[in-house]
Amino acid sequence: MLVFNCTKAAVDFFTVTRKGEKVSDLEPAPHKSIAESIETPVFPNDVEADQYGGFQWQWVLHCVSIKRKKYLMVMDYQSRFCITLLAGKKGDIYQFLNTFEPMLKTCFHTLANESGIDTIEIEHCIDHYDREVNSYAFHPRSDRSVQAHLNDVFWHLERHSYEDGMLLEDVDLIGFNLFAGQFPRNSKHKKSHFFSNQEFLSQWQQWAQESQPIDMSNVIMLNDFKKR
Repeated sequence: MLVFNCTKAAVDFFTVTRKGEKVSDLEPAPHKSIAESIETPVFPNDVEADQYGGFQWQWVLHCVSIKRKKYLMVMDYQSRFCITLLAGKKGDIYQFLNTFEPMLKTCFHTLANESGIDTIEIEHCIDHYDREVNSYAFHPRSDRSVQAHLNDVFWHLERHSYEDGMLLEDVDLIGFNLFAGQFPRNSKHKKSHFFSNQEFLSQWQQWAQESQPIDMSNVIMLNDFKKR
């Protein structure tokens, strides 16, 4: 399942006021830190963990504004690969998911092609995603280390917006996402510096290699959720 840990700015974006009351679909995080949730995954009551092999993909979601245009920045906790998207309607989680997932797959596909990964293996990795990621959770929780890397990506985004023009098309955002992933990163969870693009690729490949076929008869698909 996808787990989006929202910074305060992202919490504000996904909160709307209805009849004078603030409303959001975010739920309290099961642990104080993301690291704890990775160590001991907790699934919602309506999700059978065994169906997904205990698979959770932790992201930190942030919201920024440039020239009155809002962007959502979503960084993978492990690889620090960042996906930057144009923000849609305030509070609309459906729209966010429908924008995020295609961008996620396109970034992986593009990086994999550029790295010379076999087409069959690429499709296997995408199939693994479609099997394993069929639910989601949004929590008001952040991470100081990830936030520092998000701030760095935002610096590049802001600089590009003022010097080379705003990023408003998907093709431009894809290029920026791959550009932002080529800088060295560090994390207390890694022994040495790493590059997000490479880590993102190897991480996805490893997950696909470790995956096992599952019974899909009782799985509520994310695609069904999107059609609601």
